[in-house]
Amino acid sequence: MNYGIVILIGLLEIIVIHLIAQYIVTKRKIGYGKSVFWSISLTPVMGLIITLSSRKIDKPETANN
Repeated sequence: MNYGIVILIGLLEIIVIHLIAQYIVTKRKIGYGKSVFWSISLTPVMGLIITLSSRKIDKPETANN
């Protein structure tokens, strides 16, 4: 078995998961740091549940002038 390929696939998986997590938390009040903290402290699935259960960022209302 070629361990270089296994390591490369693992690194690509980590990068993809990071990008997905970053996309999700940009719309939430919990923030990226807290989301990563809960994912590492508990499990990634529990971190995802906590992140998705946090409130969304309120969109600023625009004035109609």
